[in-house]
Amino acid sequence: ACVDEATQCPEPAALIPLTKALAGVLVGDARQLPPTVLSREAVDAGLRVSLFERLEILGIKPDLLDRQYRMHPALAEFPSKAFYEGRVSSDPTPAS
Repeated sequence: ACVDEATQCPEPAALIPLTKALAGVLVGDARQLPPTVLSREAVDAGLRVSLFERLEILGIKPDLLDRQYRMHPALAEFPSKAFYEGRVSSDPTPAS
């Protein structure tokens, strides 16, 4: 099973497809939006933490996709430096 935007998915919702699969992949970015949980009781029960984030807290290191193709490199420079220690590069890079 592949759970896309797994960092925005409440943990129980991510577990549903994973229980039906032999293997699983969580795709997401913990530096972006967290799960949207409107219930105070659910927040108090810990459901604002995604499965992706919980696994990261437990020491499982996610792989960083370090190349971006969507933004102009000048726009992508700030988030790369501010959130990813400058590890995200742009491709294609404009000709000099």
